[in-house]
Amino acid sequence: MSPENKIFEDFCKSRVDSFYEVIYPGLLLYAIRWLGKEHSFLAEDCVQNAVFNAWERRNNFSSASALKSYLYTCIKNNIIDIHRKSKSGNKYISSLDDQLVFTNSIIEQETLNILFKAISTLPDKYRVVLEMNFIEGLKIKEISNALNLSESTIEKRKYKALDLLRDKLTKIYGDTIYVTILMLALLNRLR
Repeated sequence: MSPENKIFEDFCKSRVDSFYEVIYPGLLLYAIRWLGKEHSFLAEDCVQNAVFNAWERRNNFSSASALKSYLYTCIKNNIIDIHRKSKSGNKYISSLDDQLVFTNSIIEQETLNILFKAISTLPDKYRVVLEMNFIEGLKIKEISNALNLSESTIEKRKYKALDLLRDKLTKIYGDTIYVTILMLALLNRLR
């Protein structure tokens, strides 16, 4: 049984610890991103509302993907309501109302979740460099200054981290187009 299916099974049996540990952070990041700076403080409310609604209907879901789809849709609807009430989020409303953008945003968030999880398993000296570059958006020179290491050392660690990451993802997903897409998504964010 896959970890996601185990989490789904636990959720349906009212055991939510693994759900909050694994799924919840990605939902929260999704809400924060689409709420924008002005309303990001409401992200937790949006996600909690969606989780509560899903939990009440937990016996109606047939799979982990059905549950996640429901959660993302609830969060999207909560975000649209918040922007409508504030009347300042026209660009967010039009973006979220577009089904293709909505679907792509879910795919992007799920991809980021996989990458964040894989990065967190790297040895510290490589993980820190990738987190500073990928998550915090720092440039090589800034990382070099922060860690008090040469820029060439940071570059070498970054490329070694990417090799380790590709190996990890290949072990999990096989040598597939999916790993290539994950790595391209990461490299795109590292630029």
